[in-house]
Amino acid sequence: MAGGIFRQDNPYNTVMSRIGDIAMLSVAWFVCSIPVVTLGVSTAAACEVAREMQEDRDNGIFRGFWRALKRRFGTGMLLSLVLGVLIALGAFDLWWISRSMSGDNASILYGVTLAVFIIVAMLFAFVLPLSGRSKLSAWEQIKQSAKLAMMKPFVAIAIVALNILPVLLLATVPSAVAWVPLVWCIFAGGGTAWVDMLMIRRAFALE
Repeated sequence: MAGGIFRQDNPYNTVMSRIGDIAMLSVAWFVCSIPVVTLGVSTAAACEVAREMQEDRDNGIFRGFWRALKRRFGTGMLLSLVLGVLIALGAFDLWWISRSMSGDNASILYGVTLAVFIIVAMLFAFVLPLSGRSKLSAWEQIKQSAKLAMMKPFVAIAIVALNILPVLLLATVPSAVAWVPLVWCIFAGGGTAWVDMLMIRRAFALE
């Protein structure tokens, strides 16, 4: 029994190894996201590495991340730009409504705008997670994501919720700025990519 503890494939070592891999993936994702403009391609690379980990095909987290980051970098940046513009427009609309309007009409307009923003985010939910292996153009990837979101809306909303969670925490929790970046750097960044890909692979039976 004692010998089993030191076996490479015993459950404890397997779990701890996976936690370590996710932690390394989180660090890679966080560092490459610091320029902000690379947040999209960094997220796509993290999802691709997470998928390789789940398929037991990874040959080093940092090496795999760098390889995934460079693959179709231009298309990834274009997708990131489109997503960034949509997020900026949605955030500006919500800010403008909250600052310049009041009363029931403002509440209704705010709610409608938020609902539209969430629906659009759902339609784009699968763009970055699946872009790592895609050979489609940016526009074709967006159309593919929209089709998949209509097929699996609950998966799409779960992915959106996971990915905006740090933003929501920073916006609503006064002390979040002191711990959210650290948590996402150490574990939650890679963990989010891991859960995203696990849900997608199970929903669409991806191998």
